[in-house]
Amino acid sequence: MAADAAGPCETSSTIANAFQYGIYGIAVWDKDFDLIAANRQYADLHKIPSTLLTPGSNLLSIMHNLKVRGVLSTETDPDALMGFIKTTLADTGQLTSRIRFSDDTVLEISAERMSDGNTAAYLRNATRDNMFTKRALARKQKADAYVDAIAKFPLLENGRSTKDVKSQIHQITQTVATLLEVDWCIVWVRSNILNEAVAASAYQSATQAHIEIESMVLPDLTEYLAILETSRVIAIDDLDKHAFGKVQGNRAPLDDYAHASLDAPFRRDGKIMGVLSCLDTQKARTWTAGDKMFVMAAASHIGNLMSAPDQNSLWALPTGEINTGRQAAE
Repeated sequence: MAADAAGPCETSSTIANAFQYGIYGIAVWDKDFDLIAANRQYADLHKIPSTLLTPGSNLLSIMHNLKVRGVLSTETDPDALMGFIKTTLADTGQLTSRIRFSDDTVLEISAERMSDGNTAAYLRNATRDNMFTKRALARKQKADAYVDAIAKFPLLENGRSTKDVKSQIHQITQTVATLLEVDWCIVWVRSNILNEAVAASAYQSATQAHIEIESMVLPDLTEYLAILETSRVIAIDDLDKHAFGKVQGNRAPLDDYAHASLDAPFRRDGKIMGVLSCLDTQKARTWTAGDKMFVMAAASHIGNLMSAPDQNSLWALPTGEINTGRQAAE
């Protein structure tokens, strides 16, 4: 039917376009937007019952039916959409638009007015494209949130009490845990006891509070710090690049129960003072470059806060121990 209406040349062009642009649904509408012909894919993609998509069916009536059945999204207005289609085709002879369904399916519609006044419409599923767009937008929003958070991290000020500094570190760990969406964000510093680490700040997302946790003794702490000396920031999956990881296995060195970890050291005078450790105990994670840069920036700010001359609880790892640990890790 479409071939008789449009002529063999124009029909051949329509079919060629359908294959060239990966269109899965094709329909031809007359001047009043009553259907002349459509293929099965057009009906399937539009979620139109076969009883509705028959020659003579009106496009606006079909759209109203989809709206009543809840197929179209709440923001799609059939009358407004039909008006847009008619106006655009009358003005330019061509149309490209997208329709969103209530299940988040997105269809891209390309239409062109043919020489006899009929309209050929090509339809394809653009849901995957929309997913990519959403992911790109989400990544940008996350990156913007990281930049904004870093700009608001507290800076070192002389005369701050230990209580003030601890409160500022608490602020950073809470911010990091929230934006990174991890279960724990902990600042470990070293005590006077060999290989013992003490939590200067520990934020738990589940309780949305800072928790007092016990100190821990790690026999392999020095070896792990030697890796951080050169890695700057490290995740569980990175450990298999080092002898430490091959011996200890790919586990979070600062928490055996974590499925994912991201650790960044902070320093004073070039020496490691402590480690900012971000842990997810529920699932494995693939950290982005933005995630790593954010944790590194947070660790750097914590290091600056703890480097104040009046702060005594510092982790100053002796150079000899670092060298020994580096040799063990290599």
